[in-house]
Amino acid sequence: MIARTVVSLLPQDSPVITTIGEFFASGGFMMWPILGCSVIVVGLAIERNLSMSRRRVLPPDVADAIAAVGAGNAATVAPQLAASKAPAARVLAAGIRRSGYPLVDIERAMADQLAREGVGLRGNVRSISLMAAVAPLCGLLGTVLGIARAFAATEQVGHNRAELLASGIGVALYTTIFGLIVAIPATLLAAQLQARARRVLLRLDDALTPVVEALAAQPRQPQQASAGSSGHAA
Repeated sequence: MIARTVVSLLPQDSPVITTIGEFFASGGFMMWPILGCSVIVVGLAIERNLSMSRRRVLPPDVADAIAAVGAGNAATVAPQLAASKAPAARVLAAGIRRSGYPLVDIERAMADQLAREGVGLRGNVRSISLMAAVAPLCGLLGTVLGIARAFAATEQVGHNRAELLASGIGVALYTTIFGLIVAIPATLLAAQLQARARRVLLRLDDALTPVVEALAAQPRQPQQASAGSSGHAA
């Protein structure tokens, strides 16, 4: 469909392109970097969607640990959280390490860890945005190189060959078209993943907020108390 639309806009003596493969081949070597950008976008999008699934972010065992901490059993779930790689587990573990401290200290520790998890969730989304910016630039570069080749070919043939020049410019524009085809969905995808990351962080905050008061009400961990005493002694 794309190739046929492009062909309809070219002069009648332009090379006939009937398949996507021919459209790709006609664009020249700069089509390959754009194709690479599209592959990277697809791979990163799949990886981010899997990483931000509920089972990865807030698995059932961590949800049970949150309930146990709310019931006053923070010490029993600490080893379980240390072995978990879920973002919710790391945020909860940061709060447990401050159990017995004032409420504001626990909230700050968990908020800091939640912010770090947010950076991790958005990490590859920035790479998708980068590919969305690089793809049309590669297309523009391919178009400029193609136009330069078209002018060079016209000069060699001679004058009064406007049809040849128009055909060459039309083919050169294929890389820009392909770059935009990759960049527009990638930009929308990056925005969707950014919004999903914000929803995931809000879900984590809602799930973990109830345990803050329970952690403040629990006795301070022995290693924390001894560390505080040694600090005062020093």
